[in-house]
Amino acid sequence: MTGDVSVTGGEPPLYRVDAFPSARPQLTVEEARAQPARLLLARQGVVSFTGRAAELARLAEWRDSEKRVSVLLLHGPGGQGKTRLAARFAALSCDAGWDVLQARHASDPAPVGSAACRADTAGRGVLMVADYAERWPVTDLLELMQDAARQKGRPARVLLVARPAGMWWQPLANRLDRTGLATQQLRLRALADDPITNAGDLFAAAREQFAAALEAPGARGVAPPSVVLSSPSDFRSVLAIHMAALAAVDHVRRYPEKALTNLDTPAQFSAYLLNRERDHWQTLHANGRITTPPDAVGRAVYTAALTGAVTYQDGRAALTAIDACPDGYTAPLLTDHAVPYPSSDPHAGTVLEPLYPDVLAEDFIALTTPGHGVEDYTPDPWATGAASGLLTRKGGWSGWTRHALYTLAAASARWPHVAEHELAPLYLTRLDLMLASDDAALLGVTVLAFLPDGVLERVREQFPHPQHTDYARIAAVSAGFTSKLLVDAEDPYVRAMAHLHLAARHWLAGCHDHALAAAEQALDALRPLAVDDRVMYIVSVLKERALEARGRADEAAGTS
Repeated sequence: MTGDVSVTGGEPPLYRVDAFPSARPQLTVEEARAQPARLLLARQGVVSFTGRAAELARLAEWRDSEKRVSVLLLHGPGGQGKTRLAARFAALSCDAGWDVLQARHASDPAPVGSAACRADTAGRGVLMVADYAERWPVTDLLELMQDAARQKGRPARVLLVARPAGMWWQPLANRLDRTGLATQQLRLRALADDPITNAGDLFAAAREQFAAALEAPGARGVAPPSVVLSSPSDFRSVLAIHMAALAAVDHVRRYPEKALTNLDTPAQFSAYLLNRERDHWQTLHANGRITTPPDAVGRAVYTAALTGAVTYQDGRAALTAIDACPDGYTAPLLTDHAVPYPSSDPHAGTVLEPLYPDVLAEDFIALTTPGHGVEDYTPDPWATGAASGLLTRKGGWSGWTRHALYTLAAASARWPHVAEHELAPLYLTRLDLMLASDDAALLGVTVLAFLPDGVLERVREQFPHPQHTDYARIAAVSAGFTSKLLVDAEDPYVRAMAHLHLAARHWLAGCHDHALAAAEQALDALRPLAVDDRVMYIVSVLKERALEARGRADEAAGTS
C-alpha cells in the first residue's frame, strides 16, 4: 500500500490505513505554558523514551519469527506507556527495513504529523499497528486481519494496542486461531518496575524536559513529592509520574516562592492540570478570542471526552442532547471549543476534538461530576445525568455511543462515584442499550464491582437469559457480578456456585481459558463440601470441554 487507504465493507468506511507517523509537532513555549497538559501527549515525545528493553526484545522476536502472519496484543492499564512503546517499536522496525503502517478505525482521531516511515511495498515485511483495538467492533478487527494476511510473499504482523485483554480478546483470539492466524499477547508492566528505571529517575527525567519546554530553569532542582517515591504508591504508571513532574514544574514556574501543598494523589495532580486548562479558557474569553464563558467551554470539553471527534452535524446533535448550551448556540460553542482544542486533521471537517491524554479526559469527566471529594476542583451540577442524556437521546444508537460507553466505563473503573451515579443508571433504565452495543463498548462492565450491593441486585434481577449472540456480553457482565460477590460472600458453597456460573458463561462465550480457570476454582471449592454428585459431574464436564477447546486452539496455532 502507498499513500492513505480507506478500507470499506460498504458505507461508511470501516477503517483507514496510513503510513505510521514519525513527525513530532513542536509546541512553542507560549503554547506549552498556556496548556501544560499538551506536553504529556505521546506524539509530542517531550520526555525521551527509556527502558522497556525486555518488551522491545519480545516484540522483535515476534516480528522476526518465521510465521507468515501473526497478531500480537499489547495491553495494560491506561498511562503505562503502550502508545509510546508501540511508536518506538514502529520506528525500530522501520529502521530494520519493515514497512510500517497505522490502522485507525473510522471513529478514531486522525493521525498527526506528515513525515512517516517507509510504506513502499519493498520492505522485509509489513507491520500494521492499531491503537485502541478494544474499541473496534470485532467484525472490523477480523476484516483488518484478513486484509493484513493478503500480502504477496511477505510476512505480515499486526500489533494491536489496548487497555484490557480478556472478554473481548479471548473470543477474537479463538476465532483467529481457527482461521490459522497465530496470536500472542504481551502485558505491559509498570515502567517504574523496569530493572533499569525507578519512580525517582522517571520523575527527574520528566522534570528536566518539562522545565526546558516551559523555560523554567528554576524548576530543574525541584524534588519529587515523597508520595511519588513511597512504596506502595499510586504512582506506578509512567503517566502518573509525568503528571506529577509536570504539575510540580509548572507550579514552581508560576509560584517560585510557594511550596507545593495538597498534591498527594494522582487525582490531585489531574485536578491541578485541569484547572490550568480552565485558566486558559478564562484567558481566551477575557482577551476576546472566544465569546463562550469558561463554564460552557467546560461542558463542550466534557461532551468531547465522551464523543471523541465527530462530524459537525453530530457535534451539534451531541451538544443539544447533553444540554450543554441553549438552543441555537451550538454553532458558536463548537467554534469556540476548537480554539483551545483544534481538530487533529484540519481537512477532516471534524469538531469536538477531545482533551488528551485519555486518562486526563476521563479524570475531567469524573472531576466535573459531583461526588468526587477532591477539594481543589469544583464540580458542575450540570454533569449529573449528562452522560445518560447523551447516550439515551431520541433516535437510538448514535455514532458516538460506543466511544462514550467505553470512556464512561474507563472513568468509572477509577472513580466509584461515576460508576454508581452515572454508569449504574444506564444498566437500571436502559439495559437494552447496554446489551445492544458491540463487545468493545462493554469492556468496562466489570466496574459493576464498584456499585453498591443493592444496585447490583436490581441489575441482576432484570438481566435476561442470554441468547447465543449475547453470550460474550453476558459473560463480561457476569464477571463484574462475580467479582463483587466473591469479595462479599463467605459461604464456600455460594462462592463455588459463583465460579461455576461464571465458567459456564465463559465457555458459551468462547473464552475457554477463563472458563477453565473458573471451573478449576469451582472444583477446588466444592471438593471439601458434601455436594450432590451431579454438581461435581457438571463442573468436571465443563472443565473437560474447556480443556478440549483450548487444546484445539493450541493445535491450530502450532500448525499455522
